[in-house]
Amino acid sequence: MAKDILEKNRQQNSSDNYSSRLEAVLNTVIDGIITINSRGIIQSFNASAERIFGYEPEEVIGQNVKMLMPDPYHTEHDGYLSNYHSTGDKKIIGIGREVEAQRKDGSVFSMELGVNEMDISGEKMFVGTIRDISDRKLAEQALKDNQAKLQAIVENTVDGLITIDEKGLIETFNKACEIIFGYPAEEVIGQNVKVLMPAPYHDEHDGYLKNYHNTGERKIIGTGRQVEGRKKDGSIFPLDLSISEVNVKGRKIFSGIVRDITELQETQKRLAAVLDNTVDGLITIDETGTVEHYNKSCESIFGYKAVEVIGQNVKILMPEPYHNEHDGYLKNYHDTGIKKIIGSGREVEGQRKDGSIFPVDLSVSEVQVQGRKLYSGIVRDISERRAAEEQIQQANAELEEFSYRTSHDLRSPLVSSIRLLEMVDDAIRKGETDRALQSTAFIHDSLQKLEELVKDILQLTQTKNVDERKSVIDFVKILDDALHDFSQMDNFSRLVIERIQLFEGEVKVEKSRFVLIVENLISNAVKYQDLNKKTSFIKISTFNEQHNFVLEVRDNGLGVPKKQQENLFKMFKRFHPRTSFGSGLGLYMMKKSADILGGKITFRDSGDGSVFRLEIPLNN
Repeated sequence: MAKDILEKNRQQNSSDNYSSRLEAVLNTVIDGIITINSRGIIQSFNASAERIFGYEPEEVIGQNVKMLMPDPYHTEHDGYLSNYHSTGDKKIIGIGREVEAQRKDGSVFSMELGVNEMDISGEKMFVGTIRDISDRKLAEQALKDNQAKLQAIVENTVDGLITIDEKGLIETFNKACEIIFGYPAEEVIGQNVKVLMPAPYHDEHDGYLKNYHNTGERKIIGTGRQVEGRKKDGSIFPLDLSISEVNVKGRKIFSGIVRDITELQETQKRLAAVLDNTVDGLITIDETGTVEHYNKSCESIFGYKAVEVIGQNVKILMPEPYHNEHDGYLKNYHDTGIKKIIGSGREVEGQRKDGSIFPVDLSVSEVQVQGRKLYSGIVRDISERRAAEEQIQQANAELEEFSYRTSHDLRSPLVSSIRLLEMVDDAIRKGETDRALQSTAFIHDSLQKLEELVKDILQLTQTKNVDERKSVIDFVKILDDALHDFSQMDNFSRLVIERIQLFEGEVKVEKSRFVLIVENLISNAVKYQDLNKKTSFIKISTFNEQHNFVLEVRDNGLGVPKKQQENLFKMFKRFHPRTSFGSGLGLYMMKKSADILGGKITFRDSGDGSVFRLEIPLNN
């Protein structure tokens, strides 16, 4: 018994000593250490935490740790803990990151925070290690700002700027140097600067440096002179060079400012390189309108090769009336000085080699080159932009019509049903059962029409917005299913259905869009039969034509009135409303679905009915 008591005391003393040592360690580490319980209540707060936050331990222990946080952390912290307890999803536990904290005086500062989880006597605790990085952040930002300023200055100087070390190895080579010498920076940095020099400078340069280091005699340092440089392509050109010496942390560095003085010759070379690689077309003409420069983008835009255009009058790229009027524009400008397009931009039309006319953005500027007047035109093909604008206009018009027609068509059955319900109510009160039943039947018809309209609107929305992967379709099954589904429609039994399947191969498309087209074609042929004819038929054919899958549906039904055929694929167009109720959206949805399939759907009046034809490119 006594031994047990002694052992227990020994263990208690050992534990107390360990706790004391641990507390001493925690209070002498540089980093702040805070422990909290599972509810975010602070349990311990070491000396470094006191120094970092400005609080005494008794001010924070027992308080929620969010008192040390600015918003949004302050507001969100309890939620983080609750989410972790609920889901086990660790967002910061076990990792470190930079966050913001708030001192007692309200100031906000940057800190590095690492959080770990521990279990003490069955209770979940969190320990946070904190390091104030305010000074480091300020220093880093100051360094970044300074480097950015220096880099911006170096990269945006008009002149070339090169720095080399004492051995002549290139350390800096700015964008202007890339243009002047033709080397990308990565090809010359680390190389001896003499790679940019022709003989005799190339062979003598290392000797110049060595002589300067030995004697201190400056031949070019601190002054400027004209020398020759050598481009990557080996061509030699004159340049102005000025060199200065700087000391950076005890290292001697030489900085050279380089200016290409080949003037027009070099300007033309640089211009040709830039112009041939611009996205927009660039054309230069002389005072008579003769083309002198025609870049690669122009070849793509107009379809002419440069050799076909250079030396020709620029009006070959213009349709009427610009073609006949252009020489007059130039003459008028030369005579009067009145600028109609020079110095500004506008939309005009261009003409390709194949004769097709297309919209272009054109901006023209005038330049003087050695006393010669030249005109530079920047051309951009805006066909896609125009098409997009037209699509937007069409979409807006469709949306406006859709909103109007939908509200009208939705409201009409409802108003009718409300009125009929009033009649039903009146009939019931008067005991007129037959009249009540008749009105109820009318209500049923109105609501059924409303349901059909809503279904079509939902299907239209799906057609426009739902993405779908392509898959190989089984046309025979799709057609079988459609015919089976519509076999209960009125007058289906009097139809003669002929199927001619000549297409053999695979068609890979968005299946639901294809099914929508097939179902609409078949259901329309069934609904709009000409019952005055002795027999009605539907002829369904598939075949391959010029690498297209073709589906053709022919019938001898009511057809489409000639005056209405131009509105065939527009929204809410009903051509036989007395024959069958429809929303007027079916043909519109077929057209949109065909567009999505990368194909097209067309209509032809056979004189005895309708022929609808769907074409889908097989390489789509």
